[in-house]
Amino acid sequence: KPKVKQLGTKTYLSKYSSKYALTELLICGECKTPYRRCTWSHHGKKKVVWRCINRLEFGKKYCHDSPAIEESLIHEAIMSAVQKTAMENTNVLKTLKDHISQGISAEDMEDNSLDIQIRIKEIDERFQAILNAVSSETVETFDSTYVAELMQEKNALQQQLARIVEQKQKRKNVESRLDEIYAIIDGLKNHPMKYDDKLVRQIIECVVVESKEVIKIVFIGGLEVKEGLLNQE
Repeated sequence: KPKVKQLGTKTYLSKYSSKYALTELLICGECKTPYRRCTWSHHGKKKVVWRCINRLEFGKKYCHDSPAIEESLIHEAIMSAVQKTAMENTNVLKTLKDHISQGISAEDMEDNSLDIQIRIKEIDERFQAILNAVSSETVETFDSTYVAELMQEKNALQQQLARIVEQKQKRKNVESRLDEIYAIIDGLKNHPMKYDDKLVRQIIECVVVESKEVIKIVFIGGLEVKEGLLNQE
């Protein structure tokens, strides 16, 4: 996604640029600006909270009522919403899986690698035959333009073959990751799990802070689920 700059902020954020998924996904419901992770100290005790960037940098100039929320509460609420969704709506699981898979099929290339290899072999054989036919008597008839065209074609075919090999490996890597994700999501039906940034990036489009009591989780595919936050100290 292109980089965006919200009203009044100095900070540019690009999706998947941070080690914390919430840096890219957590949005202020009031001013639509991303939240930032902060460490606060109170009476000698430290706690990690998330705060609207507008509130951090400009006070109430652009955002008046957005709350600061403890990280642990956000994590618990997100995973609770994910688990409830997995348990209550099997169609959602299918939607999530299908959506994640779309990116793979969309990038598929035609696998004509065998035809390419055969043509490269033909070019090599033709080039060798031309070289074998060259002698002091026939050197003047040597067609350098034709040979150059053969080598140019071979180079293009080799590059195409390399792209196909790279695409196959990429697909293999993504499919392996998908298998992981599917197992995790299906496992959520009966086995709660701890918050996981990788999983959140894969299945959640954004998380909107609507108030200090409620966040809205928007899953990839469009499903929206509201989840309550526990009371903060």
